[in-house]
Amino acid sequence: MMDDKISESGGAGNPERFTGLKIGPVKKTAAGIPAVLSGLRHVLGEVGWVRGWKALKKLNQKDGFVCPSCAWPDPDDERNSSTEYCENGAKAIAEEATSKKLDVYFFAKYSVKELAALSDYK
Repeated sequence: MMDDKISESGGAGNPERFTGLKIGPVKKTAAGIPAVLSGLRHVLGEVGWVRGWKALKKLNQKDGFVCPSCAWPDPDDERNSSTEYCENGAKAIAEEATSKKLDVYFFAKYSVKELAALSDYK
């Protein structure tokens, strides 16, 4: 009967339509300055400069932690170890270290049934 409860509350399946997705020209590169800026935008928006930098400088370091995005290898002492991560790694750290949280007021305002009815994108 769990399926009945899921369908009544909006369903836990895939959304029927995508919202907010855009089609644009195919990019010719996937790295460089645009990737650095994109990663920084996510880090600054989620955790701020100080907390973000502290997390990024420990990412994929021998005395730190492995990237939750890809498991990039530890530095091998032959490269600059200050940036041993990619754009997706920076985004993953931003999401993992976020200071944003839901509190009791959020759950007082919205019922579980209302939240379950929302799409994955909301």
